[in-house]
Amino acid sequence: NFSLKFSENQMVKLNETSPHSVKETPFLHKWDVEYRKNFDLYQNEIDKITYHLQRSQRGLWFTGSWLYPYLHQREFMLLDLYKKKQVLGKIFKEDITGYSQINPSIECDLDKTFGAHFYLPIKGAALGGGLFVGAHFFNIPYSFRLGLFVLPVAFDYIFRLNDVGAYHRSLQFLNWAVESRKAHAQNEVARGSLNSDVLKNYKNVIKSTAPVMVLYHDLAELFSREHVEELKDK
Repeated sequence: NFSLKFSENQMVKLNETSPHSVKETPFLHKWDVEYRKNFDLYQNEIDKITYHLQRSQRGLWFTGSWLYPYLHQREFMLLDLYKKKQVLGKIFKEDITGYSQINPSIECDLDKTFGAHFYLPIKGAALGGGLFVGAHFFNIPYSFRLGLFVLPVAFDYIFRLNDVGAYHRSLQFLNWAVESRKAHAQNEVARGSLNSDVLKNYKNVIKSTAPVMVLYHDLAELFSREHVEELKDK
């Protein structure tokens, strides 16, 4: 049986050369290369978050055991997210494409979660600018005008920074991507041992001459379309 085993030992140093054949198992080779290449990068993030959580658990005097679990939910989520992202090595374009039927905004959620781009609080700036102009007509002091501009911008930025929903949706996506890749890799490794007579009979029943991998992807896509409502976040 094929299985994927990933070590959580932070002292592991992986060789970037994949043992999987790029010719016989191209998808598994591609995945394994990215996993090995980015293992240390994500392990550093995991170590930093873990260290900070350990320090926070101890806290100052008696505050650690009281405050520790409640003020660090974002870090707990990030820890799970980075562990899953480490397993993936890299998010492939086909991962996004395959999941877009479930969550069309997954790229935006990932951007919010991992901060891939600097966020410009445009909506807050627009609202703040409108309040600033309105305050100008009423001749309100400049210090208050500035406050009317800054507050919506700050609120917009803080709301985006603490959008926990994006963390949950990103984790759902990463879990889905890992299982989807495992199924793809399993099929790729096992296709050489398929019973040719059974496959031939199956193709006759469905009246198809397509290769087995094409049939597999068609079946997986059909399943995804028919069960997409069940997978959506309620």
